[in-house]
Amino acid sequence: MKPEREMEGEARKRWGALQYRDFRFFWAARAISVAGDRISMLALPTVAILILQASPAQVGLLNAAGTLAWPALGLFAGVWVDRLRRRRILVATDLLRAGLLGSIPLLFALGHLSLLQLLLVAALVGAMTVFFDLASSAHLPSLVPRADWADANAKLEVAQQAVATGAPGLAGLLITALSAPFAIAFDAISFLASGLLIAGTDASDPALPVSPRRSLWSEAAEGIRFLLRDPALVRITLCAAISNVGLLMSLAMQLLFLYRVMRLSPVVVGLCFAVGSLASLVGALYNRRIMNRLGIHRTLVLSTFIEGIAYILIPAGTFLPVIPLLLAALILSGFFNTTWNVSVITFRQTRIAQQLMGRVGAAARVIGYGALPVGSGAFSPARRANRVGIALVIAALVAGSSALALLGRSFDSPTTGIEPASS
Repeated sequence: MKPEREMEGEARKRWGALQYRDFRFFWAARAISVAGDRISMLALPTVAILILQASPAQVGLLNAAGTLAWPALGLFAGVWVDRLRRRRILVATDLLRAGLLGSIPLLFALGHLSLLQLLLVAALVGAMTVFFDLASSAHLPSLVPRADWADANAKLEVAQQAVATGAPGLAGLLITALSAPFAIAFDAISFLASGLLIAGTDASDPALPVSPRRSLWSEAAEGIRFLLRDPALVRITLCAAISNVGLLMSLAMQLLFLYRVMRLSPVVVGLCFAVGSLASLVGALYNRRIMNRLGIHRTLVLSTFIEGIAYILIPAGTFLPVIPLLLAALILSGFFNTTWNVSVITFRQTRIAQQLMGRVGAAARVIGYGALPVGSGAFSPARRANRVGIALVIAALVAGSSALALLGRSFDSPTTGIEPASS
């Protein structure tokens, strides 16, 4: 019979980061809000396309509206994330997003829903998401010991992707049964639940010292300088920017192609996206094995290339059966998207000092996410079936070419796969 201490040690190893109460609350909050996000990801453009009869240019503008906050606010948001208690930022932004999204079904019920309101909500939710995302990745290392950071990131991805697997299919059913605006109400409820769960964690987390307080510009510049001094972080940031341009080009055209060119219903599209989410779950489960086998550098090169180039299969649906091609594209892209996400987040957390996490993360994301509006609107004038298909091919080639930014000297270490930061 095993000694009691050995059994306790095995139980802790099995639970990993979930053995910590505050992380469990945070883990549940993220999973719930992601479920709502995936519903709105399909429902919001569906409202624009099927209810408000939005043009391709307007759909591209709607997609871009949610991402403009990164280049506009990202650097300054990073400063405030490093100044304030991150838990408070997380709770406040969750509750504000709940209120903003809840306004869509309310105004639809009153008969006053407009494209302008969708654009304003998307932009304001995007601004809140900037603060939340920066605070979230910077806050996680305070919830678990350093040895459990990779496990915590992987468990977050597993939980989020597991919930997201059924969310697109549920979104299609909700859109069909209730209409797209009322489907968005579920996202509002998910943010409310997420905020309440995070509010239930330990409230004693201290603000990190930033001494002495300087201007927003000088503190933001400190994060930029740290990023630019690290060649590995620079290459990852450039790779993410190129990939995001291609992926958002594709996203702006995908639903137009599937709804208007291929005449698929929201239920079918939602179910296909659910299968892609299932592949993302598998990617999260196998991420550590892939990193251990390939090293983080080769893992990132492979992930960003396949995630992007996979979407070249979708426009082939004009000549071949579209549903199998759509499924193949979503499965490949979903699997390698999650592999990329877990690898990059863990790499950055081990590379960047805690007191700089918000600012350096903001600098990287302003560059990486700042490219999103470019991708969203790049091919918005496309109207004919053949032009939408060509736009999707170009988008896939751009996203896949992001791997070129990572070619060259590896930043793996022989033992851990992550080269330690220089002092």
